Amino acid sequence: MTHTLFPALLLLPWLAVPARPAAANAESRLLVWDLAALSRTPQTYPTTLCAAPGMQSFFYEGAEFKGRPTKVYAYYAAPPGQPPAGGWPAAVCAHGGGGTAYPDWVATWNAHGYAAISMDLEGHLPNGQPHEDAGPARTNWFSDISFPDHEQWFYHAVADVVRANSLLRACKEINPQKIGATGISWGGTIVSAVAGVDPRFAFVVPVYGCGFIYASDNTGISDWCWPPHMTPEQARAYRTQWDPAAHLPYAQMPMLWMIGFDDPVFPINIFEKSAQTAGGPTYRCYRGHMVHGHGYGWKKPELYVWADQIVKGGPPLPQCGRPALDAATGLVHCKTTGQFIGASVCYTISKGPWKGRGWENISCEVRDGEVVSRKPLPAGVTAYNVNGKDAHGSLVSSEFIGVEVLKDR
Repeated sequence: MTHTLFPALLLLPWLAVPARPAAANAESRLLVWDLAALSRTPQTYPTTLCAAPGMQSFFYEGAEFKGRPTKVYAYYAAPPGQPPAGGWPAAVCAHGGGGTAYPDWVATWNAHGYAAISMDLEGHLPNGQPHEDAGPARTNWFSDISFPDHEQWFYHAVADVVRANSLLRACKEINPQKIGATGISWGGTIVSAVAGVDPRFAFVVPVYGCGFIYASDNTGISDWCWPPHMTPEQARAYRTQWDPAAHLPYAQMPMLWMIGFDDPVFPINIFEKSAQTAGGPTYRCYRGHMVHGHGYGWKKPELYVWADQIVKGGPPLPQCGRPALDAATGLVHCKTTGQFIGASVCYTISKGPWKGRGWENISCEVRDGEVVSRKPLPAGVTAYNVNGKDAHGSLVSSEFIGVEVLKDR
């Protein structure tokens, strides 16, 4: 059965961004998106281009670009059968750099009992071809910073995700209070910003991508945030308008942060700093190694177990508190909730770039409400955290101790 988005598109009330002070160490922000306009239900335009079995393929109305309307290509589907009482929970899926709208991503969420929309955020069709009503495409990293705000790619990417939320909220088969967003790589950076821009989302899951790009020791991305690629004025504009670090303090929905310690693009230090900056409940799932890619990022089971916890009343994942080092014994103690069947301390004694650091593990004794490392941390540890698994094999993580971002250049 194919579910349709197009009938009964009604306008739902726009929710204002909560007024709250920025968190410590976060950039103050300038909000450049017109949320009242983006919260209105966008027009949709069915198409047979790049059709996928069992999916609706269509364009929806994007933000204006150079004074003209734009269209965004998307796939949508809901699970088979009748929606549950109140409507399906749903997910908005933001792809990474060089990605597009993915029907497999939609189908994966459908298999877990969610409606889903996946759209192209770079002005293309899924076959890589541009279309005549496209907005701006991403080129390099922020190389359009000299353009007017509404002509920059990141403005449109965030706006298109917000518009996708507005579209889903107008669909009768979807529960508007149970719509989440997730993004892979650059999509993770996009939804990290969206979390502080659109308070209507029930949950947000950044995978790999994050904020504090300008402070990364991966110079392949951070160099684009400094001269000669940006003037000092443009760098300030980037920090206050585009980087998620400026928006995350305003994000009050639950967020799950997923990455590997050795991620080749977004170092763990800026990822952890982003998680710490988010204004709402923060959850983590940090693997020792996690291949950086679309399919790898959306198929991790913890994502769906956690989403079920937030919007379906599913069993909660166990949680790790803030790890603490006992100065007398050198043992790491970490308060826990829920039931772990195993846990370990992950640590590094390396210095220098985060991507190249080596990581080791110390197993933990699982006690009632606490895990304790079986051996002391060795001398010279520069960062550590605690990771635990429950009886179903789900991995959850604590925050990192010792993780800092670079100082301003």
